Amino acid sequence: MRLNNYKFKRYFIDSKDFSHRLTIILGQRGIGKTTTLAQLASKNKDSLYLSLDDIEISNDITSIIREFVLNGGKYLYLDEIYKSKDISAVLKFAYDNFKELNIVATGSSALEVLKSSHDLSRRAIIYKMSGMSLREYIGLKYNIDLDALDFKNLLVNHENIAVNIISVLKQKDLVIIKLFREYLKVGYYPYYNDMPNDTAFYQTLKQGIEATIDSDLLSIYPNLNGNTARKLKILTHAIGVNVPYQPNYSRLKSLVDIRDDRTLKEYLAMLDSAGLIRLLMKNELAIKNMDKADKIYLENTNLMYLNNPDTGNVRETFFANQLGNITEIYSGKAGDFMVGEFTFEVGGAKKSFDQNKDVQNSYIAADDIEVGVGKKIPLWLFGFLY
Repeated sequence: MRLNNYKFKRYFIDSKDFSHRLTIILGQRGIGKTTTLAQLASKNKDSLYLSLDDIEISNDITSIIREFVLNGGKYLYLDEIYKSKDISAVLKFAYDNFKELNIVATGSSALEVLKSSHDLSRRAIIYKMSGMSLREYIGLKYNIDLDALDFKNLLVNHENIAVNIISVLKQKDLVIIKLFREYLKVGYYPYYNDMPNDTAFYQTLKQGIEATIDSDLLSIYPNLNGNTARKLKILTHAIGVNVPYQPNYSRLKSLVDIRDDRTLKEYLAMLDSAGLIRLLMKNELAIKNMDKADKIYLENTNLMYLNNPDTGNVRETFFANQLGNITEIYSGKAGDFMVGEFTFEVGGAKKSFDQNKDVQNSYIAADDIEVGVGKKIPLWLFGFLY
């Protein structure tokens, strides 16, 4: 009931189409999947919400679905489906046998078994859900409703857009740079607002990393064992204190006690799919579990503050996260990042175009400025893309 009556709604509620008979939402722990699912369930009569974290439900899910449909049920909402064995077979059964049933399910970011299942790939629409953007953080904490921006419109009209946003915030005695600093530290996970203090919040982040590796990944990849989990934790910590990490694969293999590049690449791909890190590849042809990444970032800036992050690294991680959550982003040849045909260099207020002055479609995402000019855009403004 608390979740159903929660006033704030994530971008997912209105931006995605849930009319298809089988929709699966994948995302990392703590980003609001359960709340979103409960809010979707509250919109429809004849609906049922089930968390498969309950072992009794998980072991008898097929019988529950059959009984629900026989009693007139039409909308089924399944949370944490990776906790149920043979979930692909269960969803296939429900989809094929109950034509009037609409199913929305949530699972771990790393639930690749659903993507690789031929049976489900022909039946399910799969969405990836991300943590909150800066725009959403402001909406949740300060109850200010601001529109999401179109990427190309931002590039062209960023000066006017920034002035308008700053004006709206000023009416509530808020300033954007201060809000941006808050967001970088604590704004990605909606549940932060329920925490008594920052110390408790960061403790939950640590626990979330542990649970993602010990529970989620080991549930999804049954061939993994405790020793593998230990190596994944060492690998995550090594990346966390070095992000953005220019990967030295020989050093990483030695640190984690791995003998071959292939195993290391597979481990990194697992952590990426689980939403703990972000592998930045050189182009769209590179494959994460086969090719070496140009850079390795933590998935979002909140995770960086478990340690003492470097300012430049925080800036790059924010940009990679916000753009990477809506489109493909790659390591730049002339700048830090490539997004489509656009090159971006990320830096402070005094960052100049000297490094890429001859590069077409080149922009600077600059921190510590409220309003940009020309092709120099405030870094914080890229937090309004979703």
